[in-house]
Amino acid sequence: MMNNALTWVWNRFRPAEGWIPFFLLFVATSMLAGSIAAAEWVPEGSVVLFLAPLALLLSAVLAHRRLHALPAWLLLLAYGLLLTTLYLGRLVPTLGALLRGNGDDVFRRQWALLLDRAGSWLLAVTEGGSSQETIVFAAGLGLGVWLVVVYAAWAVFRQRRPLAGLALLGLALGVNGTYAGYETHRWFAAAFAGLAALLIAALHFANLEYGWQQRRVDYSPEIRFELLAVAAGVAIMLLVTSFILPAINVREIARAFRELGAVQQTEQAFDRAFGGVRQPQLGSEPAFRAGGPGVLPRAFLLGGAPELYETVAMTARVQPTHPAATHWRAASYDIYTGRGWALSEEREERWEPQAAIPQPALSGQTVFTQTVRWLVDDRTILYTVGLPLSFDQPVRLHWRGREDFSRAVRVSAAAGPGARYEATSRLVTASPAELRAAGGEAVPELILSRYTNLPEELPQRVRDLAQEVAGSHDNPYDQARALESFLRQYPYSLEVSSPPPGRDPVDYFLFDLQTGYCDYYASAMAVMARSLGLPARLATGYLAQPADENGIQTIYQINAHAWPEIYFAGYGWVEFEPTTPFPARTELSASGATMGSPPPTPEPPLSTPPIPEQPAERVSTWWAVLLMLLLAGGWVWWHRRRPAAPPTIPWVYDRLLRSARALGVATPASQTPHEMAAVLQEQLTVWEERPRLNRLLQGAQGSVARLTALFVSYQYAPPDGEDGYSRPAREARALWRQLRRPLWLLRWLRRLTGEDG
Repeated sequence: MMNNALTWVWNRFRPAEGWIPFFLLFVATSMLAGSIAAAEWVPEGSVVLFLAPLALLLSAVLAHRRLHALPAWLLLLAYGLLLTTLYLGRLVPTLGALLRGNGDDVFRRQWALLLDRAGSWLLAVTEGGSSQETIVFAAGLGLGVWLVVVYAAWAVFRQRRPLAGLALLGLALGVNGTYAGYETHRWFAAAFAGLAALLIAALHFANLEYGWQQRRVDYSPEIRFELLAVAAGVAIMLLVTSFILPAINVREIARAFRELGAVQQTEQAFDRAFGGVRQPQLGSEPAFRAGGPGVLPRAFLLGGAPELYETVAMTARVQPTHPAATHWRAASYDIYTGRGWALSEEREERWEPQAAIPQPALSGQTVFTQTVRWLVDDRTILYTVGLPLSFDQPVRLHWRGREDFSRAVRVSAAAGPGARYEATSRLVTASPAELRAAGGEAVPELILSRYTNLPEELPQRVRDLAQEVAGSHDNPYDQARALESFLRQYPYSLEVSSPPPGRDPVDYFLFDLQTGYCDYYASAMAVMARSLGLPARLATGYLAQPADENGIQTIYQINAHAWPEIYFAGYGWVEFEPTTPFPARTELSASGATMGSPPPTPEPPLSTPPIPEQPAERVSTWWAVLLMLLLAGGWVWWHRRRPAAPPTIPWVYDRLLRSARALGVATPASQTPHEMAAVLQEQLTVWEERPRLNRLLQGAQGSVARLTALFVSYQYAPPDGEDGYSRPAREARALWRQLRRPLWLLRWLRRLTGEDG
């Protein structure tokens, strides 16, 4: 039945030209998509692998329909835009989201994020800045491949001009190879040339065949295979020739093309607008790639080298003094990859001195002024208390999307040891009561979409632990506070090992390592908060230090630090401190929320669950695999040994013969069953000096005689329908169950005593 169904499908959807041309065109378009994906221009480059086969399928279907070219192309273009947007924006909710009933929320958040990323790129380009954003380039790449594949299929199946469609495919393949590196992608071009020859031959024959059928000309179907064989030979010759003949130096042509003035100007504009696109031919990588390995753990902290305690990183003065100003913030990380933290694509713009940076003006914030002198190296990052509002020198600002600030860096002329800058900044210093009243439902969709994402492979026990620790609280602040208090139970240490390859660092810290430094604490709190639906991210910088009598803080390299930030509606990003040795936010808030105000009433302690018990020593994977193989082998042996149906009388008698041979009883073919039974019965009476065993063996003699009689009756006078379910067969099996134990005991006693039968 399945064969008939497959035959019906094969014939029902068979193209007029046959399946061979369609398959060859599919392989050719797959080579183009594979070549572009292999270049890894952008992290979203896999969009071409999704779009290329769909473009071929849809265009092939429409090309065979009686539909005018203009509406068909408009429909194909609309499909291309829709599918590209759905894929890049991840707008289709997962099955889990649909089952949870929040599919609409996922769509709104992802749509807001997509628009923000595209708007960020457009803002950078129109204002003369640069952008690391890659979503627009990925969209252009996907739509370009879609249109090329659509035209190739249209030219082949509607216009019957395969050379035009293949020429465009080959041109796209060549352009990609020119910029991605000729040595890596020449195999794609060579294989494409051979496929093109085969495809042209196959389509030419399909056209001839169509004409013969219309004119009712008789022809042999074997011509098709002869033609394809000749075309395959030509394709192989083209493939070999492309590697042997050095007459045309493709690399030199590509180099000459790229040295044209107009091409160089275009490339410069391209590099400014698409700074996040990889350039394989130059061996370059963007400064920050989404989904990269991340920054956890930081190797320079492992072991706490002595020079980190002695090297002064910077000195700083802050006004006013405030208990909440505990961190010198450098940057924040928004993507948790399951191996660490990474930055998303960003746009960059130059900012003039004293110009106000458009940070959102929210409630519960304090403005700080600071003077910082950097002392240790040529680092360009600028450190501030909270988010910066202005600098006294030109800087470059990095943004996620249109309004989400990431970090600020000096221009190169102002960098270097001894560089000094002044800045104003804003930090959330709202009281616990104010933050407790902030509801999570008012958080912007864009913040939720960007800062609640977690990798699908995050171990479920991390989510379960977060729910156990904080799921019972009814507001985001108490949930964050519960996570902070829970993590502060873990002991602090710089003497820790890196996570094993392939292990999630947060899972490894919470359940196996159960000790660590700030990166582990901060990552664990941010990831657990995200699993509860709280927008969270990792911030890095330095710990603030006590000021001397002149109000100057001296910050050393060992003070490098990481902490989580959680977003509260109406207030913005609030810093927390889950790392054990340093004061938590709840401890700081109890010391006074604002300068000159009376200290508030300390918050009551939370009921915090204990740290999960460390798992027992794991059995080696190889031992587990070996045990499974042994069990599987034993199961196969046992089932091969057992009959599929209930054992019949011959099967039982065969087991009796095997036991007799094991006791040394000869069973020649000339011997009758009763003669064999007599010899075996003699073997069962040689242990008179052991009365108990002898009684057992004497009882077995009768079972041997009866089983032999059943076999003789079955062998020489079998009744009709005799099988394993009959009464004699059941009796034979019962007799064999009585015989197995005494025969087995007799065999082992002989081995132990060394006696012969």
